[in-house]
Amino acid sequence: MATTSWLYELARAPVEHISKAGASDYNGSFLPIDTEWIVSNLPSVPDFSEEIDQLKNTTLTFLNETYVEIEERFQLNDRYSQVEHQVSELSCHVGLSHVPPTVLLQSFLCGVFCLVCLVVVGIKIYRRRRHQRLYGNNAFPPFARAGAWKTARLMNSSKLPWFFKECAESAKSSVFRIRVPFLKAPMFVAVGDLNAAKEILQDPTTLKSEALNVSIAAVAGGPNIFTSEGPQWKNSRKAVSPAFMKKYLDRMHQICKIETEEWINDKLKPCVDKGKDFDIGKELVLLTLSILCHAAFEYKIKPKEGEAVVQELNIVTRDCALCNSSSLQSNLGFFLPSVRRSEKSRKRIQDFAKKMLQAYRKNNSKSDAALEETIIGCIARSTKYEDDSRRIADIVMFLLSGVDNTAYSLAWTLIELAKHPEEAANLKQALNGKDDFRAQEMLKDVLREGMRLCPPVPGIGIRTLGRDFYLEDKSMVIPKGSQVFFPSFVLTRFDVEDAEVFRPSRWREHPDKSFLLFSTGRRNCIGQSLALAEITWVLSRLCAKYDFEVTEDGTAEFCGTLKCVGTRLIATPASKPE
Repeated sequence: MATTSWLYELARAPVEHISKAGASDYNGSFLPIDTEWIVSNLPSVPDFSEEIDQLKNTTLTFLNETYVEIEERFQLNDRYSQVEHQVSELSCHVGLSHVPPTVLLQSFLCGVFCLVCLVVVGIKIYRRRRHQRLYGNNAFPPFARAGAWKTARLMNSSKLPWFFKECAESAKSSVFRIRVPFLKAPMFVAVGDLNAAKEILQDPTTLKSEALNVSIAAVAGGPNIFTSEGPQWKNSRKAVSPAFMKKYLDRMHQICKIETEEWINDKLKPCVDKGKDFDIGKELVLLTLSILCHAAFEYKIKPKEGEAVVQELNIVTRDCALCNSSSLQSNLGFFLPSVRRSEKSRKRIQDFAKKMLQAYRKNNSKSDAALEETIIGCIARSTKYEDDSRRIADIVMFLLSGVDNTAYSLAWTLIELAKHPEEAANLKQALNGKDDFRAQEMLKDVLREGMRLCPPVPGIGIRTLGRDFYLEDKSMVIPKGSQVFFPSFVLTRFDVEDAEVFRPSRWREHPDKSFLLFSTGRRNCIGQSLALAEITWVLSRLCAKYDFEVTEDGTAEFCGTLKCVGTRLIATPASKPE
């Protein structure tokens, strides 16, 4: 404040304190100042010399004490003396005794540093030239901003779908590399670009990674149609393919109709009459299991039995999602209760599959052409299986992949319709109208949008590339031998306008666009026709006759599939169109 007030007084100083000679010759330059007057009017400045000396002494004392403590703790003098003595002996040995050891040590360290720099630069130059020779100017995919430890932790957790979405946003690309520890491959790449994903999946040299599906194979009890490659997979695929021919789809639709009507009469109508809500995910899982057992395995499952099977399926799917290996289960199963329970669930699922196989053989001892082309009929009659253990493994995989995926695809779509009554009203009007084509198109758009927004599976399984793949713009390359994953939350959201908005009308603008929800190529979902038959019939029947409202949001959890846990809906009879 003293300095400020002094400047203020200086500004108010009379003109006579300014040199008259300078003032008379003023032409835009600075005026000469009467320095004697200014000096005489300067305020007195306190003397801080003692404080400064005291601060210097305190700082030096602190630094000395710190150095002494470090020297005592790490014994720097002893180590330095040892190094200096070794350098002295070396210098005497090579005839450099006249050079101080300190200089020799510094020269040695400088030489080591320069050598390391040369090696690093040489490696970079070699890698750059090798990359140029193999891939030209094409770059590798960028790394996502996630370390190896974070990646290993989240890839075995319930946050997996959202993790890949965050990685794509951090890399600002739909194709990106992930740091996976102990990876025995050139790189691990997540491909969220639709064109690149189609090219990779449809290529015959692309193979499924059996080593990364050990936990799923353990649930099935051995090699199966889902995890195997080579002759084992081909034999299973050929065995069950006739069951999904177009001429047998009418029978699937008929069974879907029967089971849906039974569920409406036994479960939905009592809730409607009493005005009670219900857990949509739980109920549709039970309905889907009943349809699958009847349509695919000619087995009429009982309600109590169905609830028990669903409970065991939930345990084994959680086990697969957490990537519990068979070696861990065999070595630590006696000590870990969760592992022992998971082993028991796998055994019960396999016993249930065996029970359906035996029931089919017992009830269809005589030739029945209509039942021979069901999934269970194809599996039971095929001679391509080595024994019944392989047949049971395929039945278990149809249960694992055909229940939760179908049920939660339907559940998420109904939830979105309940949250968007205007879209539900448009669909109901089309379903109750006379234009069948318009009704089918609107139903297809709603279904595709529901599965796009909430894909039940986190992505298409891991594949190993059999050749180098170049992206469409030829600016990026994925080398041969890399492991590739196709995350659903990136495929269905990246470069999509209003990606988080439920808008079925977007499919009218791009009717041919596909998000690969059932995969593509030779390893596409073989049961997609049955799944679509279930979802289409149930969705059309419920949306045409009932209105739904969300009473409790619940949570979205990933455990093998993306599940709506605790979400409850209430149904009311749809009002008749005017």
